[in-house]
Amino acid sequence: MDHRQLAFLAALARERHFGRAAAACHVTQPTLSARLRGLEEELGVRLIRRGRRYEGLTPEGERVLGHARRILGEFEALRGELAPDAPLTGRLTLGVIPTALGTLAEPLAGLRASHPRLRVRLRELATPRLAQGLENGELDLVLGYLDAPAMAGFAHRPLHEERPALLASPRHFRLPGAPDWTSLGDYPLCLLTPEMHNRQLLAARLEGLERTASGRQESGLSRPLEPCLEANSIAALLAMVGAGLGVGVLPVECLPATASGILARRLPGPGDRVGLLWRPQRPRSRLLEEVLAAWPASP
Repeated sequence: MDHRQLAFLAALARERHFGRAAAACHVTQPTLSARLRGLEEELGVRLIRRGRRYEGLTPEGERVLGHARRILGEFEALRGELAPDAPLTGRLTLGVIPTALGTLAEPLAGLRASHPRLRVRLRELATPRLAQGLENGELDLVLGYLDAPAMAGFAHRPLHEERPALLASPRHFRLPGAPDWTSLGDYPLCLLTPEMHNRQLLAARLEGLERTASGRQESGLSRPLEPCLEANSIAALLAMVGAGLGVGVLPVECLPATASGILARRLPGPGDRVGLLWRPQRPRSRLLEEVLAAWPASP
């Protein structure tokens, strides 16, 4: 067994296609297939479910994949330690929550300027999948919610807070200059789907406000929170808001600087902490050290 066989297995799991995995590893498909069969023979177990095409890994293959990713990470760390002045190469796999995609342009531009030979692969995923990706080594770094229960135990660096806001097309809706949370009951709402962490944060925030209002014998929302439209895509949600189909509740950071026709009004209260997260390593790999050093600090 050698590290190339493990790299072939990791590439196949990532690409889910023998031809694409071979191309990513700069070998022919017969070479990749033969080396993987050799790995199976050496370990004495079937790792890959094969049919007319790649069908996934066996349970044993998933276990080996976890070890392979850790070994490959250690191997890259060793190479970095032995050649600390060499240009940083390889691939950084960065997971990101959908609401933070708009904040990536500046740090990625700086990262590319500092390390032009480094390749970056972005994965837009929900918070549970981001945590899973960090745990199994599929992701090197995550830009996500620091206080999400799924992220407990990971090393982290705070970057900014997501500030919730009402978003609307002024041609279709008139927003108050300083809305409060009871304003949500006045509009047809376009929201993220319930499994999205940002929607869960919204539900928890409203539940807490309702409890507070009940304790003070005040009125809360004028009606239950029932969105007229839901989407699991920020781009789709902004398109619906821009078309005047409803009013959105999203972090103001979701609104691209180039967006026109959508007005944002900040809602009161604290935001939600967002930052970089990674799996604790001792020592940290050179890749992680260099990326963290190049990433701009929070303002």
